[in-house]
Amino acid sequence: MSDPVRQPRSLTAATALAERYAVLDAQIAAIEAGRRDALAAVNARADTATVDLIDQRDRIEEKIEPWFMAAKAELTEGKRKSIELGGCMLGTRTGKATLVVAGKQEDVAAVMSGLRWAKPFLRVKTSIDAVATLKATDGKKADALAKLGISKRDGEESFYIQRVEQSGTIGAGS
Repeated sequence: MSDPVRQPRSLTAATALAERYAVLDAQIAAIEAGRRDALAAVNARADTATVDLIDQRDRIEEKIEPWFMAAKAELTEGKRKSIELGGCMLGTRTGKATLVVAGKQEDVAAVMSGLRWAKPFLRVKTSIDAVATLKATDGKKADALAKLGISKRDGEESFYIQRVEQSGTIGAGS
């Protein structure tokens, strides 16, 4: 922290603080742009360096998979799904089960809603439409909504300061 910042007591002092803010914000933006450029350069170098390695790794996987699948029973003695070999785990995984619905899910759900035994398999979600309800708090239903405990709270006014980014502005090119 270089020097203390004091609350301005005049337009001149506030202008000086705002100008200082603009210069600082421009410096921060320049540093962040430099960071983005540096990260992009590092990522580009890493991408270039790994292209051939990824290709080799993928070709190995392509060749070792059919060998493992053919030898799986012998390698795992039928008791496991994977083995450790050459510093790697080779094996198979069973994916998560998924629900298959023949036809449109909405159509099947509509048929299920008419079946007493199918009720436990349906989900009904009722929620308040915030946009429509907020508009209604100023309309005919305002009293009825208030009785339900629904009212509108206006947004709070808050202060902001930001650097103006246009040519000729203090701090724009700093």
